[in-house]
Amino acid sequence: MDERVIKEWIENKMPELVEALKQICRIRSVAETENPSCKPYGEGCKMVLRDMLQTGKDSGFSTENFEDYVGRISYPGRKKENIAIWAHLDVVDEGGGWDYAPYNPIVKDGYFIARGCQDNKSSAVMGLYVLKFMKEHGIALNHTLDLYLGTCEEQGMYDLDYFTAHYPCPTFSLVPDSGFPVCCGERGSFNGELLQKEEVSGELLDIICDCGQYTVPDKACAVLRYTEERWAKCADGQENVEAVREGEEIRVSAKGVSTQAANPDKGDSALSRLAEYLCGRDLLPEKDLRVFSLAADINRNHNGDALGVFCEDALSGPMVMAATQLSIRENSDGKRIPVLGFISKFPVTQNEIPYEERAGEAAGKRGFELKVTRNAKANCFDPQRPAVKRLTECSNEVLGREDEPFVMSGGTYARKLPNAIAFGTGMPLPKRPEEIFRPGHGDYHQPDESISLERIRKALEIYIKGILRIDELDLR
Repeated sequence: MDERVIKEWIENKMPELVEALKQICRIRSVAETENPSCKPYGEGCKMVLRDMLQTGKDSGFSTENFEDYVGRISYPGRKKENIAIWAHLDVVDEGGGWDYAPYNPIVKDGYFIARGCQDNKSSAVMGLYVLKFMKEHGIALNHTLDLYLGTCEEQGMYDLDYFTAHYPCPTFSLVPDSGFPVCCGERGSFNGELLQKEEVSGELLDIICDCGQYTVPDKACAVLRYTEERWAKCADGQENVEAVREGEEIRVSAKGVSTQAANPDKGDSALSRLAEYLCGRDLLPEKDLRVFSLAADINRNHNGDALGVFCEDALSGPMVMAATQLSIRENSDGKRIPVLGFISKFPVTQNEIPYEERAGEAAGKRGFELKVTRNAKANCFDPQRPAVKRLTECSNEVLGREDEPFVMSGGTYARKLPNAIAFGTGMPLPKRPEEIFRPGHGDYHQPDESISLERIRKALEIYIKGILRIDELDLR
């Protein structure tokens, strides 16, 4: 296929593609995993899935809805074997602090802005246009080309658990939910909560820090009982931390920069700033500061050493760990117990380490109990496979780079599908303009989530060319 034909077709289709993306980004599709408004994951997820399937049907493709867990849009090939593109239509909660309306999509200076546009609705629309390219050019593929659409990726991938348990999986799957070229491995996940064994005193009235388990918090607050001595210790300021007296309370609020918790060094944790402020000024009794001290230690180097689970390998690098959530809960005995939530991503070759045992022992020594909320193994795909080599070559040709397959800390559908890799759509592009996006805004999971239209163009080109190149291979 002539490269000019592909580029001209993409450029001509961009206005249409942008309108299709606006249509699904207007739908608030945050998956509801507890008490959903309708099964399986709420009205928003059901609506956006059915909207995409209808768009596929209107475009002349066959579609199938797998009980509103997953949908499929298909372009037939000569063989039963299929190549699948997997995208998800659910989004993370929008949170606060937006400069633009999260569900009123706009395009500004080449950036599409709306919740979910980057993660991952643009990939869903891009996948549809890969199918459209094949159909409009009458390309006879060896493999059937399918676009699969999930509805609960952000809340634990329960949609994939259901699908893989009840329906046959594709021959070979591509997941455009990482970066180019090919992600040949995804770190394992070891997440949990640390519950303090001793209740807090009446000097610590409340803790508010919850921007989502998988997000480095950009705000955190502790409410303390007012005393003259305590208020005097708050006299000296600290960057991005503010203490305000409200009657008989002192409210200490910290600000940071949010980012995906699998890459915590890209952000600035408000929880860490709050912990350092409280501990550095000795503002509370020792038992009240214990949880803040642990949070600060976990976030100091993000390598798991604070919980005794540090490990690394040559392919992945070191363990990544981040404390992201902190609150006070009342237990069954009526005691007020601090609860610290954390996530971690361990190297792809370190599945056999007893993380729960080691972290539980380390937590116990500091006066905490460990409750494991997730312990998922890492996955690794042979980077020498012909499909990986061809897709890597294709990506590098389009982007003018010499990148190699890589391992990432984030998790995608590829970890739950057989014979699957993550492939795009992230790529090196100019920094987002500061006149449009404030610091901590504009990326996935952040306020004012955005995606460059240039990224969509290039990703679509890479996918069209890449699928044409691997279609002649045996992908089983």
